[in-house]
Amino acid sequence: MKSTKKLLALLLALVLVLAACGPTTTPEEPTKPTEGETPTEPTEPTEPTGEEPTGEETPEDPAVAGVQKFADAETLVVGAPELSGDYINGFGNSSYDVWIKNLIGTYGGELGYATIYSNANGEFVNNPTVQAQDPEVTTNADGSKTYRFFLKDGLVWNDGTPITAKDYVFGTFFTSSPEWGTTGSQNNNSGEDLVGFVDYNEGKTRTFPGLNLVDEKTFEITLDASKVPYFFETALVATSPTPMHRYAPNLDIVGSELVVEEGYTVTDADKALLVTGQEDVVEAAKTTHDAEVKAVTDAANATPEEETEETKAAKEAAQKVLDDFNALVEAGTLQETLDAANAEGGTPLDPKLDTLVKTKLALTAEETKLAGYKDGTIELEPINLLMTAAANDIAYTYRFKPDVTAGPYNFVSLENGMAKVTLNDKFVGNASGKKPTIKNVIVQTVQATIDVDLVIAGTVDLAPGVIEGAKINKAKQTPDKVGMATYYRNGYGVMPILTHMGATQHKGVRQAIAYSLDRTGFVQTIAEGYGTVVNGAFGVDQWEYVDATEEGKLDDLINYTVNVTAANAALDTTPYKFEKDGTTPWDAEKAATEFASNSDGFSYWRYDAEGNQLRVIHEGTVDNTVTDLINTQLPNNAKAVGMQYIINAVDFATLLNHYYYPKTDDKEAPTVFNMGNGFGTPNDPYYSWHSSQIGAGNLSNVNDPELDKVLDTMRKADATDRETWLNGWVTFQHWYNENMPAIPLYGNEYHDIHTSRVQGLETTPFYDWSYVITNLTLAQ
Repeated sequence: MKSTKKLLALLLALVLVLAACGPTTTPEEPTKPTEGETPTEPTEPTEPTGEEPTGEETPEDPAVAGVQKFADAETLVVGAPELSGDYINGFGNSSYDVWIKNLIGTYGGELGYATIYSNANGEFVNNPTVQAQDPEVTTNADGSKTYRFFLKDGLVWNDGTPITAKDYVFGTFFTSSPEWGTTGSQNNNSGEDLVGFVDYNEGKTRTFPGLNLVDEKTFEITLDASKVPYFFETALVATSPTPMHRYAPNLDIVGSELVVEEGYTVTDADKALLVTGQEDVVEAAKTTHDAEVKAVTDAANATPEEETEETKAAKEAAQKVLDDFNALVEAGTLQETLDAANAEGGTPLDPKLDTLVKTKLALTAEETKLAGYKDGTIELEPINLLMTAAANDIAYTYRFKPDVTAGPYNFVSLENGMAKVTLNDKFVGNASGKKPTIKNVIVQTVQATIDVDLVIAGTVDLAPGVIEGAKINKAKQTPDKVGMATYYRNGYGVMPILTHMGATQHKGVRQAIAYSLDRTGFVQTIAEGYGTVVNGAFGVDQWEYVDATEEGKLDDLINYTVNVTAANAALDTTPYKFEKDGTTPWDAEKAATEFASNSDGFSYWRYDAEGNQLRVIHEGTVDNTVTDLINTQLPNNAKAVGMQYIINAVDFATLLNHYYYPKTDDKEAPTVFNMGNGFGTPNDPYYSWHSSQIGAGNLSNVNDPELDKVLDTMRKADATDRETWLNGWVTFQHWYNENMPAIPLYGNEYHDIHTSRVQGLETTPFYDWSYVITNLTLAQ
């Protein structure tokens, strides 16, 4: 449902999320967290110099001077490394976009009129601006639990339309629907904790017993008996409104059923909207297919600086893929060829050919559907037609430019790397009834390496989540120009790993990577005293970490550091134990000798019995200090254990796409990334690591039945049973530390560095600047 818990699936992990890079501005990702609560994604790094600022006047950096200033008396400008432009939940965007979602209310939470929200201390509390009274809670005879909510009068959308109980239940009806599941969204499981979710989600019925509209100001949410008790139970029923009159104006809700509005007949306009939406779907499928074709074509036509047998073979292989694909298209046998390859005993297609065939078939299927909608050969039931049209409209239009919202600001535009919002005069206030006073807010894309310099210059007002010691120290040398808010990060720097594909599907490979990285030196270089190495999936200010540390329950966690012997031992547990012939045992001493004498030309790699080389592809973002530092260590250190480690720097959007939507059949696909990961609120590892969350928040695709048992048990603790929760949390941390589904790098302090004119900035690990916008003012 559109509840705190929801984005939990997507963001709790990326909670990861998703965050993709390293230092500087915060929050992953996706993961991740709950819909409408905590961001969890990336942070882009900057280049620490390691030098102490002298305080002397230095010439202005041309890069700083070249950035246009948009800050004025009515406009707050916040710097961000990159914007994705997704402004509704479900499509895995960065924390920088979450800032905008918070401001316009589409992320939920306190500023999105959530019934229950996570406050600045990470506690779930009722929202008195929304609720007329505390919810009534009833435990039913079948073990399910019903929460009845009562809304206050006076809440309206920015177009003046009253917000009613219908809007509060519609969001979950919509995101849990089969139609929404076809859009590629990652929150189609939003109502999974409610009674009747499975049948509704699978399209067997339009009735959803876990949701009940009582009247305009009253509604009920019923948790399935299998989902209670839950340690963070109120998070499961926290919900925010979705503008039903904008999403699906001709649908209605009667009790627990989604229906076509009484007396309404599908019109030509509805059919036209269906066609328009399907045209968007076709265009997206075409873009995907064309990109795959281009990638193979570019590989076939590559002109390397030095032509070798290897590069020549790669070009020839790519050309063969193109030739084979074109032949299949001409013969009209794409589906037959794919079926034969996937049949028992069939010969798998080349991974790149497989991708071309699948994306072409997907495109053809969507084109066929479009043609059927146009000529009437495909007829849908009225409710199916209206929901399909609505889902496509929201996924391909509203998602990028939300027009009807309820937050303190209205979306204006995303152009030229700047997202702009302006005050919504219909907003009635946060939980305390407070409204923002700053008229305009701009989130502006800036180079991460100069974000603090831009604040010092007054070009940008705020650089949130800075972690690099060099930049923090530079800011401290100019107290007359800048101020800063400092707090422990609710997250950590991390290298997420895909555990279901490539070499990293093997635990020993993941451990060997960790044993090839000097994390202590890494943190000293990046944070310069403002961070510390961590050995699990936690932030240093979490109550679980504090309590477990005091009790010595984390003392035996493995402290991974560069250790060739341990790395080799780990790799010897994997299939990569042979030389190139697939039979001769790989020799650690031979590797050590070659590495010592010729590390640059090292070629004594490990192979499995089938002759597959041990290769790991890692992606980080460009102009990223963390990526650069990893690149100075891992590729070379990994040689010593026979592992070829390749790091590619890409733009943030590309990295997120590869992380969220990995190509399991592509041997060149990245399976390791580097990013910052902000934890969701509540921080329940279930959403990031449980096998049921694969395709949602479990972005690493972990599938471990024993871990599932641990996560299921700990979350079943009563809200007052901290001991059961903590014991489960400690067990999870030990599992994580041994299995390395991600490599933790550092826990650290965040520094929100701002111009002196920004007043009232008091951020916390759980509330970044966008949550406290109602407290901010601009001094004149």
